[in-house]
Amino acid sequence: MSAKPVVIVISDLHLGGGAADKGDDHVCDQQQLASFIDTLRASDDGQAGRIELYINGDFLEFAQVGQQLYTLRSADAWCSEGESRAKLKLILDGHPEVFKALKAFSAAGNRVTLAAGNHDVDLFWEGVQTDLCAAAGPIDFILGADWTSRFDGRLRIAHGHQHDPANRFEHWARPFVSGPGGEQRLEMCPGTLFMVKFVNWLEGNYPFADNIKPVSALWRILARENTLGLASIGWMFARFAARHPGVTLGDKADARTLPQKLVEIMQADDTIGATLRGWYRTYLDGSAADEQIHAALAGDPDRLEALMIAVMGGEPPGAWESALARARVGKTLGEAKGTLQLAESQKVDDKLLFREVAKAELTRPASPAEVIVLGHTHCPDDWSWSELPGKRYFNPGSWTRYAEIDKQARLSLADLKNEAAFPYALNYVRIAAGPAGLDAQMLTHARCEGGL
Repeated sequence: MSAKPVVIVISDLHLGGGAADKGDDHVCDQQQLASFIDTLRASDDGQAGRIELYINGDFLEFAQVGQQLYTLRSADAWCSEGESRAKLKLILDGHPEVFKALKAFSAAGNRVTLAAGNHDVDLFWEGVQTDLCAAAGPIDFILGADWTSRFDGRLRIAHGHQHDPANRFEHWARPFVSGPGGEQRLEMCPGTLFMVKFVNWLEGNYPFADNIKPVSALWRILARENTLGLASIGWMFARFAARHPGVTLGDKADARTLPQKLVEIMQADDTIGATLRGWYRTYLDGSAADEQIHAALAGDPDRLEALMIAVMGGEPPGAWESALARARVGKTLGEAKGTLQLAESQKVDDKLLFREVAKAELTRPASPAEVIVLGHTHCPDDWSWSELPGKRYFNPGSWTRYAEIDKQARLSLADLKNEAAFPYALNYVRIAAGPAGLDAQMLTHARCEGGL
C-alpha cells in the first residue's frame, strides 16, 4: 500500500460484543466510531483517498468478549485460533456499522492500518485476519513490531504495552506457545491473565473495574483494600511493576509483610489453610509437609507469587479471593485505615513513564523522529519538552471511559461501581507533512465529563 499524506491515529477502542454484551465498554450509544470514520471519508482528504487511519492497538476486546469460549485453565496459554475466531464473530456481529464504515472508508482509496495490542494479540491468527478483512475491507496489519514509522521516520507510533511489565509479551515478534496435546495457542501475558481470571469476575460487582488502565492502576487500588484476598492480588501484580527499573516499593520489608500475614492466617484458620496448602501441593510441590509450605510462603515472596499465578491460571475465576474472603489485612500492614504500605510506597506513574519512553525515542542517536504517538494508558496526553524544540508526544487515550492517573490514588473499589461518574474523550491525533516539519495536533470527536 502506498503512503498517505495524512495519518489519523486512534487507540484503545476495546470493541466488544455491542448491545448484547454488557461488558462492552466501547462508547457507541450514538454510533460515535462509525460516524467518526464516515466523517473522515466525507472530508476533502477522505474523498481524495489521502488518509491513513492508524488504529494503534487494543481495537478489539478479545480478553473480555465471549468469556465462555476460553476454557483452558492455564497461566501461560491464551486462545486457540478457533476460539479467537469465535470471539471475533461476536465483535463483528455486535458492531456491524463500524466495519461497514471501515469498508467504505478504504473503498474510497484510503488506508486502514491495525496494530495489535495486548488485548488483541489474537490478530496474529491468519484466520482472524481473513474474517476481519471480509467484514471491514482491506487492512494493513502491524504485528510483532515495537515501533512503526511514517514520513521517513519523522513519525513513530507504538501501542506501548511492551514498556509495561505486566502487559509485555516475552515473544512479541511471534507470540505462540504449545498448549495441551501440542495445540498451537497464543502466549498469555500477565495482564491478560489478570483480566480473564480476576477483572472479569470483579466486574460483576464493580462495573468500572475493567476500565482502570493500565493494569498497574487497578492493583494499587486493590492493595488498599482491607480484605486479604483482594489486597494480596494487588500485592502480586505490584511485584510485576517492581521489576521495572523506574519503580520502587519503598522499604524492602514491605514486600515480605503480606506473605507473613497470609501464613499466620493459614495457621489460624483450618479452612483457609487447607485450601491454600492443597493448591500448593497441586501446583508447586506435591510432597511438601505443612510446615515446609508455611516456611516457603512466608520466607520467599517469589514462591507465594508463583502459587498465586498458578491458582489464577488453574482455578475458576475468583477462586483465590473467595478462599480468603473472610480474612482481613489488619492495621499491621499499613496505616490506621488498613492501607497496605505497598500501595502507598509504589511510585510508578504510567503517564510520566510513557513520556520518558517517548523522549527516549525522540533522542535516539541519528533519529529523525519529530512526533511520537503512544496508547495503552487510556489517559490522554499532549506533551513537549523545552529542551527538544519541534518535537512532541501524543497519547489520544481510550475511546472508553477512563480515570485520570493523577486521580487514581484517591479511588477505592466502591468508586468503581458507578461508571457514569467517569469521563470519556474521543480523541485522535492528526499528522500531516508541513513545509516546516510535521503538522501534528490532538483533536476531539466527542467528549463527556464525569464526576470523579
